[in-house]
Order: sequence, then structure tokens, then C-alpha cells
Amino acid sequence: MNDSPPRGRLAAVCNTVRTGSLRAGCGLLRFTRQSPLLATLAYVSLFCLLSVLFIDRPLALALKSDLDPHVFGFFKTITDIGLGGPWFVLFLALLAFCAAMMHLSHTVEGHAKWRARLEPWFYALTVMIVSGILVQLLKFTFGRYRPKFLFSDQIYGFALFSGNNSFPSGHSQGIWAAMMALWFIFPRYRVVWVAIALLISLSRVFTTVHFLSDVVMGSTLAILCALWVKDLFDGSVQRGSVEWK
Repeated sequence: MNDSPPRGRLAAVCNTVRTGSLRAGCGLLRFTRQSPLLATLAYVSLFCLLSVLFIDRPLALALKSDLDPHVFGFFKTITDIGLGGPWFVLFLALLAFCAAMMHLSHTVEGHAKWRARLEPWFYALTVMIVSGILVQLLKFTFGRYRPKFLFSDQIYGFALFSGNNSFPSGHSQGIWAAMMALWFIFPRYRVVWVAIALLISLSRVFTTVHFLSDVVMGSTLAILCALWVKDLFDGSVQRGSVEWK
């Protein structure tokens, strides 16, 4: 008889927790469905926070001390494919070529064809610019020390507006922005574009020039920017398809 009140209170507490958890889960599901890009950014930001606290440092130290030299050499060789500058120049050159062909066309059909082929490269350039500006602003704001400071002086962390530039990764942003643009321009080769982006992103971690969270955030921002810009292009009556036709 004396145990009934405590059991009753325990049951009430459990019911309250269960109800609260259900409401929270439904709220998260609703938020994810209504704002998928914002929700993705929120979830990735949470992962990056956990990575900064528990993963980045031990992973970087382990890779620095135990990574096979051949693996390091492979990733060191390919890592600069992620530089944004060459991709920007390539897309700009393709845009200029299509624009020239459009103006040189002597028929309405030819003009329309090259006008349609110009649009994808304008999209690609827009993705590169938007995601690049965003990442550079965040780099400057967070001022995260690169792994080399951890290896040499045991310095790990952030110094806001200090000029340190580890977070987010610019190479990861550059390669994912370029590959996501190609994902929509040439959808037939999506497996190739993703494989390239993943390899280059991993190279930044395996060559220990970036922490895992740097790469994850840089990649995510590029992907989200590509999707957001694609929505803008699709929603404009003056824009054509971003797929090469």
C-alpha cells in the first residue's frame, strides 16, 4: 500500500517524458520537412560541434602518427584538385565560349541552342561564388587553428577574427561546389562527380591540413548552396534549365 504513491508518480513522470519526446520528435520531423536545407545545416552544425569536442583532435593526431606513407602520398597528390580557382576559370571559359557561339549564330535556332547551353555554366559560376564567399566569411569569423599548430605547439581551438582559417575547409567547399554543379549539368555521371568530391574532401583530412569538422562543414555548405541556387534558377521564369542540352 505504501508503494502505490511513488509508483504512481513514477508512471506520471514516465508518461510526461514519453509525451515530451514524442512532441519533440514530431517537431523535428515537421521542421525537417518544412525547411530541409536549414534543418540539414542545423544537424550538420551539431555534428561539427561534437566533432570539435570529441573527434577532431584524436583523429588528427592518429593520422599524423600512423598514416601509411603511400596513402598520404596518394591523397597529397590529388588534394589540390579541390582548389576553387581552376574550376572557376574553367566554368568562366565555358560560359564565354557559349556566349560567343550564341552571338555568332546566324539562325534563331542556333542562338536559342547556345543560349540554353550558356545557362548551366552561369549556374556553376553562381554556386562557386556564393559558396566561396560564405566559406571565406566563416573562416575569418571563426579563426580556427589548423592541425599544424596542434602538432607543433599543442594549440587547438578557435581565435575569432584572428586570421586563422581552418574552419570550414575551402578545398572541400570548392570541389563540392564544382561537382554539385556538374551533378545537375551532366546528371548521367553523378557517381563520378560524387566520387571525386569525396576523395578530395577525404584528402584534406588524411593529409592533416584540416580537421574532420572543417571538411564536413565546407562540403555541406557547398551542397546546400548548390541546391539553393538551383531552386532560384528553377523558380525564375527568365532562367532556363541548368542541364546541358
